[in-house]
Amino acid sequence: MKEIFDTITQYADAYAALEKLQRSKDSLLPVGDQKTGVIAEFYGRLYAQQQYPEAVLVYGTPSERAWDIIVRRKNQTDHKIQVKSVSAYSETSRVSIIHPGWHELYLIRIDKMLWPEGFWVLLATDADWSSDKLKGRTMPKRGAAGSGSRSFTNAADKLPALLEVLKPHNNRIYENDWGYRSNSMGKDGQRIGHYSIPIDDWASGL
Repeated sequence: MKEIFDTITQYADAYAALEKLQRSKDSLLPVGDQKTGVIAEFYGRLYAQQQYPEAVLVYGTPSERAWDIIVRRKNQTDHKIQVKSVSAYSETSRVSIIHPGWHELYLIRIDKMLWPEGFWVLLATDADWSSDKLKGRTMPKRGAAGSGSRSFTNAADKLPALLEVLKPHNNRIYENDWGYRSNSMGKDGQRIGHYSIPIDDWASGL
């Protein structure tokens, strides 16, 4: 029982920390209480910023249904992106209602470490149903042929591109970093974050 209450407390602390970041001035996080969705939108924004480097990106409010991120470019019509996500904890992989009015749909699957394990981009021009409201659709799964709803058949797998965008923002270990005590980010590499201390302790005992 104690473990349950301790875990709830840890989650509450993390929740409050995210909420504080969301409410801070010029935050890169959108507002909202569904934190996996908030995190997915953050990843989506970083990807969109890479795709539209000269644009100003604005998050929608929780009451906005047609879009979550709007791309504003000089002398061009606003480009609306709707973001849908599911986590590895979802038993059904079902996404929330998709509302009409978007130009791009981002489908993001988050693993148990809240990191993207699937990312697809669908253009409204490639979806003959884009002017409809869709319910009960399921997210595709990489490596699982036939997974996901037929509505997403034309969605392009963009996970490698998203992970490239995210590389400078984390200290994860990549395959070409195996066997080293720092990763390949930056001129001299970075320490491998929370892995560095246990690695040092283990190495000192050899």
